[in-house]
Amino acid sequence: MPDLVIDNLTKYYDQFKAVDNINLKVSDGELITLLGPSGCGKTTTLRLIAGLEKPDKGKILLGDEILSCSETGKHKAPEKRGMGMVFQSYAVWPHMTVAKNVAYPLKNQKISKIEKK
Repeated sequence: MPDLVIDNLTKYYDQFKAVDNINLKVSDGELITLLGPSGCGKTTTLRLIAGLEKPDKGKILLGDEILSCSETGKHKAPEKRGMGMVFQSYAVWPHMTVAKNVAYPLKNQKISKIEKK
């Protein structure tokens, strides 16, 4: 997967600044974790990356492709981003293991079992 780049990302809900000027680069093969207290913007940041929210400032890139950009108004729809998201309660489907919950969205993308692992 190409590098994910978050550049000066900010998101407001009315006057409340939920995400404040985040800059981040996640390289191909790199695994990261967002840690922080309740209300610090972790979930909002993930929602912005997934395309469920539009940034008020900044941009999100996947390789050379702009996924969201506040300056141009470009916003690629969530279903066109080729990403999945597992919510804070990992068990969207509680009868499945963590691995199966994470792998489920990959089913529709016809990804091989080796790549899923």
